[in-house]
Amino acid sequence: MSAKNNILRLATYMCPGIPVEYYEFLAEYLEHQLGLHTELLYSSRTTGPDSARGDQDRIDLAFVSTVAYLEKYKSNTSDFQLLPVGAETLHPTKGPVLGYYSDIVVHRDVRDRVKEFYDIRGCKFVHARQNSLASNRLVLRMLKQMGEDASFFSNIQASGDHMNSIEMVVSKKAEVAVVDSLSLANYLTRHYYQESELHLHTSWGPLPPHPIVVNTKLPAALRQRIEDALLNLHTKPEWMKTLAGFSITGFQNTSFDNYLEAIDILEATKSLSFGITYY
Repeated sequence: MSAKNNILRLATYMCPGIPVEYYEFLAEYLEHQLGLHTELLYSSRTTGPDSARGDQDRIDLAFVSTVAYLEKYKSNTSDFQLLPVGAETLHPTKGPVLGYYSDIVVHRDVRDRVKEFYDIRGCKFVHARQNSLASNRLVLRMLKQMGEDASFFSNIQASGDHMNSIEMVVSKKAEVAVVDSLSLANYLTRHYYQESELHLHTSWGPLPPHPIVVNTKLPAALRQRIEDALLNLHTKPEWMKTLAGFSITGFQNTSFDNYLEAIDILEATKSLSFGITYY
């Protein structure tokens, strides 16, 4: 944090897959609870704070993907460490969960013939990107366990993010997508009129909550205040009304142990790929 300007600088690397309005809400909430001016940086071109660019000197708290956390920040020597707090999301069929699910979504035109995952064979498939835990790595592990490979699908495309994947199914450019359940929930909140075009076939998981990483230079007392503010958010009805609109029911304590299964998924699929054909 800049002691001179008394500013807390947040950064999100999760958009547009997760709506930027969610992170704007968290910035406003922390500003109100901590009595500090907050600024939110938005980057869709990188996966997280980059020390080579000097981000450790201008970012205090960052919202990153699980893969980015495990690949860049889990080391004790990193400039950013895990904040042991994660979001509990509300899934339409699974209920509240610490983390989120990998949702398999099909277009309504193929709904009747897709009774189980094997029936998706030969469909046009879209995933977000190569380093997506929910839409890429988990699918690759499932195919591996089934004795299948990328040829299971007739066509494979990468959309760039979960929201694009959902749009491609809606517009019939793909027949099936595997997406972050929080992305799907927020898409349907904003595009409720498209719900009839989609069918939630099944869900895998849960996967761990999207990590929050904190600058190691941040004073311990301030870090604790941030943790406490997030963990107590569910007790504040005036803030919870907005948070619930993002399909999030509150925050819970987490630790590195929450990400051990994700490590196993990455390890099991490190030599596998769908290729790099982007839509």
